[in-house]
Amino acid sequence: MLVRERMTAPVITITPDHRFHDALHTMQEKNLHHLPVVDAQGALVGVVAERDLLMAAVQYTTQGDVEVGDLMHREVVTVATSTPIRDAAAEMLARRIGCLPVVDDGRVIGIITETDMLQALVEMLD
Repeated sequence: MLVRERMTAPVITITPDHRFHDALHTMQEKNLHHLPVVDAQGALVGVVAERDLLMAAVQYTTQGDVEVGDLMHREVVTVATSTPIRDAAAEMLARRIGCLPVVDDGRVIGIITETDMLQALVEMLD
């Protein structure tokens, strides 16, 4: 089984200049836990996790101007659509991360998450 068979696509992205409150609202509205962060050309520049935004909400309650770019993880591990699911899952476990953006030519075309992996496991066990 390959990443392309399980990834969520199209993926919702955000830019570094968005306020963190807006990113958190988007996540809650769309029931997401991670958002890939892209620049104006659509290239991946980071990932922001719901946990990071919730911690920022507590820390910066009086400052509404904190941007996603200030909170995102810049060193992002990515996968290709042709990556085997097993390899993607092993990478997520080894790095203790909850998602892997799926990239083609530097552009985010999808995302594979812990939930996607669990759904694949359930189907394989049936």
